[in-house]
Amino acid sequence: MGKIDLHFKPAVPVFDANASLGRRHDRRVPVDTAEVTLEAMDAVGVDRAVVYGPHAAGYDSSDGNALLLEQIGDESRLLPQFVCNPSWDELDEFTALVEKHDVRSVRMVPALHAYPFRDWVVKPWLDWLGEAGIPVWLPVNYDFLGTQYQIKPAELYDTLSAHPDVTAVLSEVQYHTMSWAMPLLRSLPNLHVEISGLSNSDGLDRLEEAVGLGRIMYGSRFPDAAIAPLLYYIHYAGLSDDALKDICSRNVERLLGLA
Repeated sequence: MGKIDLHFKPAVPVFDANASLGRRHDRRVPVDTAEVTLEAMDAVGVDRAVVYGPHAAGYDSSDGNALLLEQIGDESRLLPQFVCNPSWDELDEFTALVEKHDVRSVRMVPALHAYPFRDWVVKPWLDWLGEAGIPVWLPVNYDFLGTQYQIKPAELYDTLSAHPDVTAVLSEVQYHTMSWAMPLLRSLPNLHVEISGLSNSDGLDRLEEAVGLGRIMYGSRFPDAAIAPLLYYIHYAGLSDDALKDICSRNVERLLGLA
């Protein structure tokens, strides 16, 4: 057994690319305030985090996004990510709020919101995202009321292929989705990957081989998962300091226009 570092702290700046903030109406979450989220980040050395509102994903996007901003307040370490529902939301109203609050990323959950990720639903939204240079997070699945709503790979491929100017992030890739996520990432140069769901021991090596280190981002899925374990794994994966900085912070900073 290898030596375990019980006093681990990250050796590079860390920008969590996938966390949520706030209550869910379908179940309790262990942490639902900005104050305790920041305490958890401080405990393991995370500097900043992209956060979305689970209420926006699971119940009402407009109310949930507004609640997220209220919970963040003036805390600059937490960057709001708005959830949109292209089958329901008004694009002009949504874009005005994004501009007003300097929101730098958007999340779509088509399987949960029961619309196909096809141009006849999402094209106006993807056109706007491409023109505005705003990346869209697409989680591979969403657990709601005990049901896993999984995104459809064929729809991702067809639609993102038709919108090469849109920067997308395949989020929460897991062991059982690697079979289609890997060829999808190889086929779409505009698709990045967030690895909070990664559990197989060779997953990082396989992703690096497929897309290079410039398209891989650390995320925690906090508070549904602990922040530190994947961060620890990345630090002891034999990466160079430069590669470590890319995965832990610089890649997401670049996508958000902060680099």
